[in-house]
Amino acid sequence: MSNFEESTEKQQKIHDRVRTIILQSSEKITANVRVVTGLISDTRLKQIRCFTGAGGRTYVIEAALSTSLAGEIDGGIVLKFANDLDAEVDNAERLARHLAIRQRDWEQWKENHDLPIRIRRYPDHVFSPQVIQVIPEVKALILEFLSGFNPLLQHTLEPNDRWGYAGYALARLHGSEQSQTSVQLYSPLFKLLRQYIDERYIDYWIAVLEQSKGGVEFIHGDSHMSNILVSPSSIAWIDSIMLPKLDRMDDIGYILSHVVQEEVAKNISIGIDIKTLSSSITRSWVPLILTAYKQTYDISQIYSRLPIDFFLGSHLIIRAGLWEKHIAEVLIKLGQLFIHEMPVSKLLEE
Repeated sequence: MSNFEESTEKQQKIHDRVRTIILQSSEKITANVRVVTGLISDTRLKQIRCFTGAGGRTYVIEAALSTSLAGEIDGGIVLKFANDLDAEVDNAERLARHLAIRQRDWEQWKENHDLPIRIRRYPDHVFSPQVIQVIPEVKALILEFLSGFNPLLQHTLEPNDRWGYAGYALARLHGSEQSQTSVQLYSPLFKLLRQYIDERYIDYWIAVLEQSKGGVEFIHGDSHMSNILVSPSSIAWIDSIMLPKLDRMDDIGYILSHVVQEEVAKNISIGIDIKTLSSSITRSWVPLILTAYKQTYDISQIYSRLPIDFFLGSHLIIRAGLWEKHIAEVLIKLGQLFIHEMPVSKLLEE
């Protein structure tokens, strides 16, 4: 994820292109704003955060819209230039429908369960913004204007609080269902891991997944903190791949690995102690995200052993392929450590 810097010529071209698209789409944007705005006369782009993934390039844009009736309105707009436009539109629409159902489930859950104070303090409304416009000629889609939202990664929350928000947001996405994980869907992953992991450990984790009921209707599939947008009253998920019948801990391993890779890249020049970093992940980050997740929905009867070690290690090994040699070597060693030594599982059993 990178921030917009107006000083560079390339970024200025991006600024101008985004601004033009917003102004051309003003009627669609204002139709989804929950106040009477009138027309958008201008837009001031405060910051553009860009993330490039397998599906294309996503811009999370902090903007101030100058309107004829409501003055200047601050908020965010998500604009995505997609590799496969039809697939991205379908995923965005499915995510919005899925979270609308999950919101109704949550309302019923709250009536029958005494939620911890911490969970009651998080925003009650979790949703995904609607697709308001598709622009085929540039293979782009625009999601509805979100008033007052910021990506969780750049939010003014304390870092430890971000992990709590992430755990809560993931639990709300996954819901309370308990079903078998479609372990065969992980066959390509197991094939990759055999290059780095002893076969007996792969067999062990396959058995854990086969015995669990951690499967959910959809996992997000790209669940990093920049895809969670937070306002005082709502949490919005964006940019989902919507992978069906996989394990809920897959998303938790993914979001942890995304932060770990950045930590490794940031500190590689001064040296990385694998044991120290793995201990910090296990004893600091994992408990923060997992506590909020488990306090949102009770998953105590789902697993014989929580497979966070497996999914965190797997995603670290996968991410190694995206980095240069020195960083890749550290990510692989970390991944092997979590899959082989299972430090999270051992901590939870203390």
